[in-house]
Amino acid sequence: MIAEEEWYTPLSQIPSIVQSKRLSANSGICHDISFRKAQINALINMIDENYDTFKSAIHADLGQNNFFTKMFDVGSTVSAAKFVLSEMDEWVKTKAIPTSFPVNTALPFKSTITPTPRGVILNISPWNFPFALALVPVLEAIAAGNVCIIKPSEHSMNCSKVMARLLPQYVDPRVVSVVLGGAAHSTELLKHRFDAIVFTGSTEVGKVVATAAAQHLTPTLLELGGKSPAIVCDDADLESAAMRIALSKFTANMGQFCCASDYVIVVESKKEKFVELLKQALVKFYGIDPKQSQDVGRMISIRHTERLVRLLEDPTIQIVHGGKYDVKEKYIEPTIVEAGVNSECMKEEIFGPILPIYTVPTTDDAVNYVQDHYTFKGKHPLALYVFSKSEKKWKHIINCIQCGGASINDPIKHIGNKFMPFGGVGTSGMNSYHGRYGFDFFSHYKPVMSVSNYSTNPADPGVWLLFPPYTEQKMKAIVAMSNLPDFCRKVKAIFRIVMPAVILGIVFQYPGIMNAILEFNIKTIINAVLSMINCIGNYLK
Repeated sequence: MIAEEEWYTPLSQIPSIVQSKRLSANSGICHDISFRKAQINALINMIDENYDTFKSAIHADLGQNNFFTKMFDVGSTVSAAKFVLSEMDEWVKTKAIPTSFPVNTALPFKSTITPTPRGVILNISPWNFPFALALVPVLEAIAAGNVCIIKPSEHSMNCSKVMARLLPQYVDPRVVSVVLGGAAHSTELLKHRFDAIVFTGSTEVGKVVATAAAQHLTPTLLELGGKSPAIVCDDADLESAAMRIALSKFTANMGQFCCASDYVIVVESKKEKFVELLKQALVKFYGIDPKQSQDVGRMISIRHTERLVRLLEDPTIQIVHGGKYDVKEKYIEPTIVEAGVNSECMKEEIFGPILPIYTVPTTDDAVNYVQDHYTFKGKHPLALYVFSKSEKKWKHIINCIQCGGASINDPIKHIGNKFMPFGGVGTSGMNSYHGRYGFDFFSHYKPVMSVSNYSTNPADPGVWLLFPPYTEQKMKAIVAMSNLPDFCRKVKAIFRIVMPAVILGIVFQYPGIMNAILEFNIKTIINAVLSMINCIGNYLK
């Protein structure tokens, strides 16, 4: 490991970096939409022109291959950037909104909401997707007109150094800065005021970030993870479930992924067959010796590997597949274990290639387990995966288990939908981003009401109603007008019910009216309508 002082940003520079970004935000540098787009396009160019450099850095830090780089990290960053560029013209628009009583008496008027930048954004990003989780929130923040500081993880040293070197060559340094370092650097940054803070990591550190942010009343976007269950019901397609759970757990960074299936709950009658299919899927994916597979990455550090080894050595579990490891090479074999309530792997987020199987008699028992051990204790999963062919059954499960998001019959797919928010709830996170939802978080929606009525004439309703003296007559008028919207809603609802009956009555009373409409015989149509109105009038008398 290179000595810290050789690649960390000096702590003494942090105040000046924060101040420079504050000056940039105050100058309004990102208010121009074309300038924002230019920065996002520059970020895309940076990745396109240096893809091999990014790929090599990811391999050096995580042992991952080109597929991971293209699909899960660097490639997904480019995809997100292009999506933002395609949508942001619509996002940035000022939109007209209705005006309610009593302010709508001041004719003429116009009510609008406009997305405005928050200001300076801090993103403390993790090591497991070192480029995507550093850059995707930032490009959404830039789209909203903000400037940013990125503090990438010290554990993914190679990726962090590449980012710090290349970003200033492409993106305007007034817009984005990178601070390299460890916990001390994060602590120093958090002493300063930001206009929004993004943090992806553990719940415990998330609490520290939220506490620091609270000192400045700074809004936070926290992505914290948790134990995300996969529930395999008795009517599930077991082969499909086994393949997709294996993919979501192991292919996505060997379980080092906040949305990975942390454990599987399977009904007792399906357990034996499901476990066998899961083992077959792992052999199919990674071969008999997974250590030789290019698709099997490595753990981020020896310390993290040792933590996972301790979980494997827990006497309360039974290893049914895999279990080999090499601490020096940061290797853990994709492993399936049978676990119990008291197993260590069922008490904490695993964040590695160990998949516990927990057996229950029925689907209801699966729901009860998650509620009793996690959600009812405030430990909400970031994701929930349910495998069932019954819509009624899976809807019941996701309604009973509070979570950040859910996928049915195919894990982790929901986070790839750019039209859906990604975020946690409770201990798994706060607020959300991805696409429009990221733009919204990094924006303040400023309401503006513009009134062009300068009247002081008491005959003007806006003047007569709202200015003193407040007579009994005025109060009655205000109450009547306040009730008018509710009255209109009721009339509208009645109209929707009555109108079809009226139309049917006209057609029944005057069979030739449909032909008249088709032929556009206006005289016949008018006579029929007038006759119907006359009938209704006579009925009301």
